[in-house]
Amino acid sequence: MPVQAWRVYLIKFPLPDQPGKAITKFAVNLQEGRTIRHSPTMVCVIITTFQSAEPGKLYPTDVILTPEESGTKFGAKVLCNQIHTIDKPMIIDFKYRLSPATMREIDERLLLGVGIIKIEDLESETE
Repeated sequence: MPVQAWRVYLIKFPLPDQPGKAITKFAVNLQEGRTIRHSPTMVCVIITTFQSAEPGKLYPTDVILTPEESGTKFGAKVLCNQIHTIDKPMIIDFKYRLSPATMREIDERLLLGVGIIKIEDLESETE
């Protein structure tokens, strides 16, 4: 299966504290072009689904996905402060593509998550 940027995949996510064990998660691929085509791995961020209409604790690095975009009952969030590398054989299936607006928001939150921009920079843009 060709892996493409900004697509959401169902993956087997390895548990770091339990070698050889994995759980099923949704992940957004962050790489594109030759980088991903010729690599045995995929760099991604994890999506976690909301269990109720109340999303719970949100962080500045989170990107909210609507129920429509995430295909879930209550929506979901992309955890842009936790970047992971997984082996391509851990990819189970392609699920859907994110909207261009969501992709731009993930780009911004990734910059925040790795410290390239500061939270103050984002706050000053909204004032």
